[in-house]
Amino acid sequence: MGIKNLNRFLKEKCGKNSIYKTTLSNFENKTLVIDTSIYLYQFIGENALMENMYLFISIMKSCKIIPIFIFDGKPPPEKRELIKERSTKKKIAENKFNDLSKSLGENKLNEHEKRMIEVEMDALKRQFIRVQDRDIENVKRLMNAYGVVYYDAPNEADELCAYFVKIGLAYGCISDDMDMFLYGCPVVLRNFSLLNQSVSYYDTVEILKELDLTEQQFREILVISGTDYNRNMETTLHETLKWFQQYKHYINNSIANNRQYYGFYLWLTKNTKYIKDFHSLIKIHQLFVINEMNFNKKDYEYIKKNENNPLLQEIMNEAGFIFS
Repeated sequence: MGIKNLNRFLKEKCGKNSIYKTTLSNFENKTLVIDTSIYLYQFIGENALMENMYLFISIMKSCKIIPIFIFDGKPPPEKRELIKERSTKKKIAENKFNDLSKSLGENKLNEHEKRMIEVEMDALKRQFIRVQDRDIENVKRLMNAYGVVYYDAPNEADELCAYFVKIGLAYGCISDDMDMFLYGCPVVLRNFSLLNQSVSYYDTVEILKELDLTEQQFREILVISGTDYNRNMETTLHETLKWFQQYKHYINNSIANNRQYYGFYLWLTKNTKYIKDFHSLIKIHQLFVINEMNFNKKDYEYIKKNENNPLLQEIMNEAGFIFS
């Protein structure tokens, strides 16, 4: 889900022209693409998947926003170990939850102890949330009835989301995944609030200007600092940035003396021991470079869908939602 400490770094280094809170009403008549899986997990955790997804779409429509939802496809092989690790952690959390539930039912605890256990159980429950196929089917059924466009990504959704924004099929992407910056998504809308109908606006173009970085340099810094695909590297964003400052001095000296210069990764390899596996790092870096040849723009041209109100009411009634 992203790079450790990146959000803190951006907020510390960037001003209000780059990152600011805004209301959804400011995106009237704009198309926004949504990284759907984040909200599937969030709404299931709130025990209100269908209700909150219905409200999500309703808010988009009331603000005259055109939403396009992107569902995850098949994860790349490089993520296999992480998926296995997450599955193990979910099982551990679930087992601990069951043990606490059992002790709670034995009536040997006072009221304070019960409250403490209930709080811990609530936190644990959020750690083993699983999105089932039927959850996705129900949400897609809702979207079809509500006249909303969605696509299944060939791989992970964040890449296709960034592609939509980069080629102009969407204005911005609603997502809390910091990987959106790795893909160079120009506008990222984080911290979506159903209650306040607001988002945190991240203008990547302005962010890069403030940081005095190119998109390529920013991606190189983030990848070596640790992504979902290389989380075991002994590197940090803070340390990578320090090395990059030295690298910039090297570039400036090379230019001043009319000499060619190495790329950041090759310079690190030749001058430090910071990179342990150069070829593996290059491979991971390429995962975040969007190749437009992998997508056919015509496959994603927007086609307006009509609402089916009787079916929509039937679906929401099945989910226990009562229309006022």
